[in-house]
Amino acid sequence: MGLILEGEENDQVLLPPSNFSMVEDGIFRSGFPQPSNFPFLDSLNLRSIIYLCPEPYPEENLEFLSSRNIRLFQFGIEGKTHRTGCLVGCLRKFQNWCLSSVFEEYQRFAGAKSREIDLTFLETFDAECLRQCLYSIIYQYQGYGSNKRRLLYREENLQKPQITSV
Repeated sequence: MGLILEGEENDQVLLPPSNFSMVEDGIFRSGFPQPSNFPFLDSLNLRSIIYLCPEPYPEENLEFLSSRNIRLFQFGIEGKTHRTGCLVGCLRKFQNWCLSSVFEEYQRFAGAKSREIDLTFLETFDAECLRQCLYSIIYQYQGYGSNKRRLLYREENLQKPQITSV
């Protein structure tokens, strides 16, 4: 499966990484990208990649990310689990998906990597606890009254020039 990018010079086939799919608008999942997938990834205008394996990220991939200002976040999860499937499954529970739909999506992408321990983890994952934690953080920053603080994106943290009169 590939997309064809038509250009003036020649047609280029864009190959997505294995198990590629959209999770939400602007959020994608996939297997580990190979250099042959770089043109496809380039077409997505990514801002960051989350890498869930404990092994070092390959130098060739780091160079690709660096040349495009894509940030890498590595969370080295040990063990024989379908890491991406578990992470997306937790998101789906947070989104109030029914458990059978969470399991179906997990198994569709995990294939032979499907593990009973992953399904048990997803079944027992407490999305409500996470929700309360997030509400607490939001309340801390959005509170009530005139002393409100805001969560800022990095671009908003930049100092803006001040105009002063002479």
